[in-house]
Amino acid sequence: GAQDAAGPTEPAEIAPDSAAGGPSPAGAFLRGALVPGWGHTVSGAHARGAFYFAVGSLSGWMLFKTIRRLESARRTLSSSERAATARLETQGVVDPAELEAALEADEGILRDRGLVGAREEQREDWLAVAIFTLLVSGVDAFVSAHLQSYPEPLVEPAPGGSGVVVGVRVPFG
Repeated sequence: GAQDAAGPTEPAEIAPDSAAGGPSPAGAFLRGALVPGWGHTVSGAHARGAFYFAVGSLSGWMLFKTIRRLESARRTLSSSERAATARLETQGVVDPAELEAALEADEGILRDRGLVGAREEQREDWLAVAIFTLLVSGVDAFVSAHLQSYPEPLVEPAPGGSGVVVGVRVPFG
């Protein structure tokens, strides 16, 4: 068949690697946002990659652990409510409104409901930390990929080792 006047088209890459051999900034962002530290590692910033991986793993573990504790608290609450309802029904309380009022007055059930509420808040907190870690990892990997093409470091030890020197070199010529 006949080809377009523009010629064959090449498939578009979502995040092409740069000519320097590392990922493009967009590719580093995507990698860092998917797995904390991945974007840094492929950009050559291994220590930062390890840091983000550790923080991301910790927040993921704490989210998992909190979800398990929430499930346990919900099972305990359900068991307490069933036991209290059965006890109240044997005492002749069968009206749903009266049952709920009696459950609301039970200190053990109130304590269990409070625990469930606290675990739900903890789950939300750890989910926010995990999402934040993914985004910060992606953004920092994006910046790292941009900075990898600089020929000389922006920050270097000061002469005599008494601090650091921050500078930008701009060639004129």
